[in-house]
Amino acid sequence: MEDTILISLIITFIIAIPIIRFILRYNEYKNSNYYRNTQNSYWSVFGDSGKYGEYRLYQYLQSFESMGCKFLFNLYVPRDNGKTSEIDVILFHPKGLFVIESKNYSGWIFGNENNKYWTQTLPVGRGRSHKEKFYNPIMQNATHIRAIRKHINNTIPVYSVIAFSDNCTLKDVTVKSNVIVTYYSNLAREIKYKLSEINNYTMAPELMNETYNKLSKYANVDEMTKYKHIYNSR
Repeated sequence: MEDTILISLIITFIIAIPIIRFILRYNEYKNSNYYRNTQNSYWSVFGDSGKYGEYRLYQYLQSFESMGCKFLFNLYVPRDNGKTSEIDVILFHPKGLFVIESKNYSGWIFGNENNKYWTQTLPVGRGRSHKEKFYNPIMQNATHIRAIRKHINNTIPVYSVIAFSDNCTLKDVTVKSNVIVTYYSNLAREIKYKLSEINNYTMAPELMNETYNKLSKYANVDEMTKYKHIYNSR
């Protein structure tokens, strides 16, 4: 009888662990500013690699909120040619804006800042690999920043950041400019280091709020705007 009770308790405990983990993770997500900002459902985020990458990136940068920083996610900013730039994350800091392109990739990443395309190499078994080309994220983010520049005060410094998932390896990536290219887990440290180098600029709170409000109207857009963006990107 005692053995039966013990086994039942063990089984209950084993079943309860993943349920408890799910509840904790769900509550953490629902209480985050990422959720308040995007209103993306838990299931849509954890079932979509792009959105999940943005959320993971936010988790690594969440400590900046205690410094008075703000975030905007998944913006569709109008460009002069009638198209839009889809921007993953903007971090608003008194020393400037950090425009972050999130790459939730796996495999090995090869790329040069001056090449139009980079390469993702994925293992397919038996020592073989499959290569995928993707548009140079530094060039991609430069387009995003040019779009943003049209809508903000031209005195505000804007910094380009490319953040890759820790599930990939930056095998041979060559960058000589001031663009930050790093992993999600190193992102906060890299941004703090960049901030330590900026001593000649501080944005007034009024200007930061004004800039945030100007750009916030390009977040949480309707499905038609998203459709037009995809259509015009072909």
